[in-house]
Amino acid sequence: MLISRLNFPLKPSKNLKFVCTLLFCIFCSFSLFAQKSEKDSLEQLLQTKLSDTVRINTLNRLAFLYRNSDVKKAFVFAKQARDLSEKIDYTNGLAESLGYLGLLHYREGRHDLAVEAHLKSLRLYEKLNNKRFIAFRYNDLANVYVEQEFYDKARAYFNLSLAIKEEIKDEDGIVTTLKNIANLYIHQRNYPKALEISLRTLPRAEKVGNEKTIADLLSFIAECFLHVDSLEKASLYYEKAYQLRLKNNDLYTIPRLLNGIGRIEYKKGNFAKAEEIYFQAIQIAQKNNIKVAIKRTYEYLADLYEKKQDFAKAFYYEKLANAYKDSLYNQKSNDRIAVLQSIFDDEKRQVEIEREKKIKESQIRFRDVIIITSAIVAILLAVLSVMLWKNNIDKTTKNQLLLKQKQEIELQNRNITASILYAKRIQEAILPLEQDLQKAFKNAFIWYQPKDIVSGDFYWFYEIQNSQSEYNGEKIIAVADCTGHGVPGGFMSMIGNDLLDKIIIEKEIYNPAQILHELNHSLNEVLNKDITQNMDGMEIAICRINTHKRTITYAGSMINLYLFENQNLIEYQSDKFYLGGRNIEWDIDVTFHNQNIALQSLESIFYLITDGLQDQLGGEKYRKFSNKRLKKLLTNIHTLSFAEQKEHLIRTFQDWKGKYNQTDDILVVGIQV
Repeated sequence: MLISRLNFPLKPSKNLKFVCTLLFCIFCSFSLFAQKSEKDSLEQLLQTKLSDTVRINTLNRLAFLYRNSDVKKAFVFAKQARDLSEKIDYTNGLAESLGYLGLLHYREGRHDLAVEAHLKSLRLYEKLNNKRFIAFRYNDLANVYVEQEFYDKARAYFNLSLAIKEEIKDEDGIVTTLKNIANLYIHQRNYPKALEISLRTLPRAEKVGNEKTIADLLSFIAECFLHVDSLEKASLYYEKAYQLRLKNNDLYTIPRLLNGIGRIEYKKGNFAKAEEIYFQAIQIAQKNNIKVAIKRTYEYLADLYEKKQDFAKAFYYEKLANAYKDSLYNQKSNDRIAVLQSIFDDEKRQVEIEREKKIKESQIRFRDVIIITSAIVAILLAVLSVMLWKNNIDKTTKNQLLLKQKQEIELQNRNITASILYAKRIQEAILPLEQDLQKAFKNAFIWYQPKDIVSGDFYWFYEIQNSQSEYNGEKIIAVADCTGHGVPGGFMSMIGNDLLDKIIIEKEIYNPAQILHELNHSLNEVLNKDITQNMDGMEIAICRINTHKRTITYAGSMINLYLFENQNLIEYQSDKFYLGGRNIEWDIDVTFHNQNIALQSLESIFYLITDGLQDQLGGEKYRKFSNKRLKKLLTNIHTLSFAEQKEHLIRTFQDWKGKYNQTDDILVVGIQV
């Protein structure tokens, strides 16, 4: 192998150096043998009968293993993986193979094809919501833009990649992106900044243990020292990088490294040695079709022969360098990259437009509810004002106008009742339909019975439609009991409904405990509790349900969750804090907790119930129905159909209440996942 002809200056202890080098070569041989053994095993595996997905995964693994040592062979495996993935519609396999094709096109200098493959891969990973590989694609696109000298675009993509990697705590990925940012500054000839980032990142890379990244950083540090003519330091770092390149058989990056080493010899005046090293770089780069390295080596050879006053050769190699430069940076390729990026950006903008449209629709809905609520309040205040005004006028003629006054009061009462009935229709229009839950889940029922015309109890349902969220497709159900009942409770229920719209739909907060935290703060702000010391608030339970994974994430404020698994009742206790008031201090920032529930049974049923049923007074001794009787009742009926369960609950309530009045609003929601 020609690379072995390259020798660095030996340190004083030559025997020790020889022994260390010998041991290192033996270790490298074992490492390369292990890698070759895996390649051979996988290629033999392809000759056997495999399922399509296993074959695709094997082809992608071979493309990964050959990406640094044999670009042409890596291309063959990546293309086969892509074609088979498209045939069977295997999204993961297709996204991965496109990523490798983008990398290999980039290494051959076909930058427009690289951008096209990376953007296709990025779209697929965005649909899969795979943040780790979305960050990889951003990083790969940035590397292409660095080579094309689109530095602003490259920096933007590096920042996107870095943000995601920091969010998911991918330390290896963070180090890789920082390394690539250092390379960006080298291309911009900002060597002090490149050196600062490389030296700062190197200890993190060594801690992670990624030898390729370590070798890249060592090479970048050497390049920075080379360009400021600190040749001894450059030589030291090149030697370290070179040994790691050999160990990992990294033929793709060795030509760039050899060019740097040749440049050191050139600057020292060792033209013959520099020429020999440049030709080693050319040989490896041509074998693997690494156009960027070939162009750079031809430029260095032209510079070398011009220095030696061999102008014929200098002109020849400058002409070759320009030919490769035209191939890498032709206008047609640049235009195609710009078009591909523009199409991708348009698609992203369309998604953002749709999201803004949904937010606007939610805002309009909230505004309409506020207008309607204000109208109802105005009607009630107007009626009350009329009553007081009439009462004052009629004081002096009380006896004569008694009959007329009575008639007017009856009319006014009918108006008030009509207004409250109108408020009831508004409240019912805001609440989800029982059919919505029955469509979303295997079985579901809602028993909703206000004490008066309007209710302080309400329920809320939303299916997450957010492709950027890991919770996309999951369902959120909330059951709440506001302070009071009748008109005051109705006002509070509409406020609570709209606040949930704002927190979950507009702000896209899907964590139940965080939703309770936000709702608690919002209630205090809406009701001006710091000023009014208002005690109104609500009790609420919130569940986020994944019907595919069969999991429930539950957080509650004073409302427990009742779950039946394998005929056994499990009661999940809520946090004992009341939203919006009744805590020790209004300014206490209470903490709510999620309870993650993995469902074991295919017949799992859970119930969310406000306290109206348990607190109903009745029976022979005029006592509360109680939580104990409620759990016994649920145990007896949970195996019945949901229609029978609802009927049984209503009948039991009526029997217990008997001749007495209903004590409070009642709300029971039952769901089978």
